[in-house]
Amino acid sequence: MKPVLLATDGSPTAERATETAIELAKLLDTELVVTTVWNIPYTTVGFAPAPMPVEVAHAGEKEARKIAVSAAARAEEVGIETRLAVLRGFPAEEICLAADQYEPRFLVIGSHGWGPVKRAIFGSVSTAVLHHARCPVLVVPAETTEAVEANGARQQAHV
Repeated sequence: MKPVLLATDGSPTAERATETAIELAKLLDTELVVTTVWNIPYTTVGFAPAPMPVEVAHAGEKEARKIAVSAAARAEEVGIETRLAVLRGFPAEEICLAADQYEPRFLVIGSHGWGPVKRAIFGSVSTAVLHHARCPVLVVPAETTEAVEANGARQQAHV
């Protein structure tokens, strides 16, 4: 059976996507492929880009691997077989390439829920993946501010 592919960056929004992907893989009784993408950041010297020191690159890869291992461990705790795909490059592009390679039944990714201005400035990985992946994509939305506040109020009421 085709796996479920989780794309995660370890953010709070990705946490909700991780929970959803694990639940989906469990319901479908299939494998979970956890992918994270890291990139070597560049700085500018004058007008030319210059790569960051090697130590910075290793830190980025190490953090990406840590995120993937953590998500995989959670899935394995509930009996889901996992594979890791720690990739380097532009996130949306690498996630779509991973989807081509693993041919998942579903690709699960979180959305920060940014408005149009922030999305225009920073871009949106989930939107790019949604438009370019050749498999079904499940975008897990960010929890709204109202939902977070209501959840906090409920928790305080139970204390």
